[in-house]
Amino acid sequence: MTLPPVLRRAAARAVGGAGPAAEKRLAKRLGGRQTPASGAMVGAKGDVMLPAMLMEAKSTVRDSLALKLDWLAKIAGEARAQGKVPALAVVFATGDGRPRPDGAWVLMPEAAFRELTEGRGD
Repeated sequence: MTLPPVLRRAAARAVGGAGPAAEKRLAKRLGGRQTPASGAMVGAKGDVMLPAMLMEAKSTVRDSLALKLDWLAKIAGEARAQGKVPALAVVFATGDGRPRPDGAWVLMPEAAFRELTEGRGD
């Protein structure tokens, strides 16, 4: 028996533990530290902290994710306050939080990217 449309849509929206699992796996893959309460506590901002970078992490089990300027502005302000480079990690994940093939990306400000690639002259 197939599910009625309303239940199919609800099941498709149910991410469950994929988001927190993806964040935990991301921190481990990058050698960073997961921020307690996903940055909701005073003094602990961002989702993943690396020595020189503060990251906001977003994940989805769907095939697309709308990018919001608010996410970038938020992490940029929080990172600047700590003297770190801001970044947004985007993970297109499986239901258990593992990245799908070609599904793990990191976005950073263009100025920080230029600084990393300066003098590489390819």
